[in-house]
Amino acid sequence: MNGYVKTLLKCAVALGLYHIAATFFVRSSNLFLLAKTRAITEAGYLALPNPATSPSLDSWEAALCGALFFTLTSGALVLFTALCAPSLHRIGFVSRKIALGLHAALLGACFLLIGLSPQTLPLLLGTAGAYLVLLPSGAPVTDVRLKPLLFHTLIPVLLALSISGTHLMLPRGLFSGFRDAFLFDNPAGNAVRHFYYTYTLFPAEAFKRLEQKSQVTVSVTGGITPAVKADLSRLGHIPVPQGPYDYTLSASEHRVTLSRQTTEQTVELKAFNANPATVFHQFSKRTDPFGPLRTLTWYALFTAFPLLFYLLFHTAGTLTVRVFFPLQLAARIATIGVTVSAAFFVLLLAIGLSLPENTQAALAALADARGTSATATEVISRASAHESALVRYRAALAVPRIRHPLLKRDLLTRLLTDKDTNVVCQALGAMGETRDRSYITLIEEAVRTRPEWYVQWYGYRAMRRLGWQQNPM
Repeated sequence: MNGYVKTLLKCAVALGLYHIAATFFVRSSNLFLLAKTRAITEAGYLALPNPATSPSLDSWEAALCGALFFTLTSGALVLFTALCAPSLHRIGFVSRKIALGLHAALLGACFLLIGLSPQTLPLLLGTAGAYLVLLPSGAPVTDVRLKPLLFHTLIPVLLALSISGTHLMLPRGLFSGFRDAFLFDNPAGNAVRHFYYTYTLFPAEAFKRLEQKSQVTVSVTGGITPAVKADLSRLGHIPVPQGPYDYTLSASEHRVTLSRQTTEQTVELKAFNANPATVFHQFSKRTDPFGPLRTLTWYALFTAFPLLFYLLFHTAGTLTVRVFFPLQLAARIATIGVTVSAAFFVLLLAIGLSLPENTQAALAALADARGTSATATEVISRASAHESALVRYRAALAVPRIRHPLLKRDLLTRLLTDKDTNVVCQALGAMGETRDRSYITLIEEAVRTRPEWYVQWYGYRAMRRLGWQQNPM
């Protein structure tokens, strides 16, 4: 029992070290985003996040909570890879010397997966700390039986692989489907949504490619022709007189040079004017320090993330059942219990939760309300005032099908003041699909005044879709 608890404490310390490192990583990215936001505002442009939201970027709370985004994905994967060599040594499969070599090899692989760059240095240090805590040590246990070992290790691994495989087979709307099935119209789900949209979108913004960022700032040096200035405006890039900025553009009589840190890309002026989006896409790919980390995070979400929760619930179950049964039997009972519960959860994910009858009826009516008939319009109108946030969200998705411009405007304006953030976001998205530039004033007001970063982001994209371009105020 003492060895079991000792291993758990080491795992907690290892994951804690990674979370501390991730906190500093998120903190530095939040401060950069805050400084960039202030530079955009001082230059006279509309900044994201707006002044109502940007002060939160300076708080350690935002960094600590936002770091969970990395700790539960890449951090969980680091934890389980760091456990491999010590576990093999403990059960006597390899000597301590071989285990140390394997441990070092896995650490090197994690470094490469995270990405060797100055930006990822905090995460690299956190990874090294986790591996140091979990160094292979002690004498191996020689009386470990193979069948119980397979029972306790293969089941969670197979479960994680099945979840990963489920992701590969399900459509692209997996996350929105999970949100709609589990996180709408219940207090726990609403709390999860609020936490996610409050804290995780800032770190997600930090490790996007340049072309994927909500706003890109540029420092322009040298002479710039009106054509290049117009190209930057179409791209949505914001010239700032002083830093921080995302990249530098230097224009001469015949060439344009894009530079970021130690990377430069020079193209002919005619080629840049002909297709600036393609040139910037190539430059964005070349200057992306977080490509490996994004890949690692994405796949860890479907493997290490469920394994970490399996470990947490299995530990809690084992320690609880241990009060009544011997440790080995308690661990086996916990393994069966957690596996059955996780399988049931995956089944719920596949079929969805049972919704109240009136909510089901409203969703079914919306699903059947195809086309732009008067009946479909009436169904969408009723759904937009439904008590269920999920129904109102689906109604916002359907509003663009309404032909009558005044009715459409009335519904979208009402949904824009909805108490649920996801409904407001979808209303803004629907406004962007109307091709009606008269919505820009409404959207811009929401972007300037709403405190939610997600709402601002949706609104900014909607304005850009309607042809709005940044101009100094």
